[in-house]
Amino acid sequence: MIVIADSNLLISGLYNPNGAIVEILTSKSKIQLTAPDFIYVEINHYLADIAAATGKSKIQIKNDLKVLTEKITFYKSTDIQREFIRNAFEIVKDIDEDDLFFVALHLQTKHKIWTGDKQLINGLLAKGYDICVTTKELKKMLYKKD
Repeated sequence: MIVIADSNLLISGLYNPNGAIVEILTSKSKIQLTAPDFIYVEINHYLADIAAATGKSKIQIKNDLKVLTEKITFYKSTDIQREFIRNAFEIVKDIDEDDLFFVALHLQTKHKIWTGDKQLINGLLAKGYDICVTTKELKKMLYKKD
């Protein structure tokens, strides 16, 4: 299974390096991860907050982020077709515009979005888009036998 990792997951993983999110991000499971490179813009926005909360330097956090993103295949924002970006904007404009590239990448690839963002999940469901998967659902997949 391939899923699109939302930035809130990586941010959560930086705050809680012993949690389920980091376990999934660093596991040797059959779950493949992808994300738009826009994810770095969002994470950089929170670096100071993460540093203050964890007592780590920004350099340490960036090193932790490298570990968490090792298995993620990134799409450049410019590689996402304009048609999908326009459609995604119409979908997220009244939910959260920061999720534009994640939804656009879903529209282009058809992969579900792995997120813990309840506002995004509920907003998409209200519009008829059942395109998200939660950490709880992915964690169950880690322990499934083939």
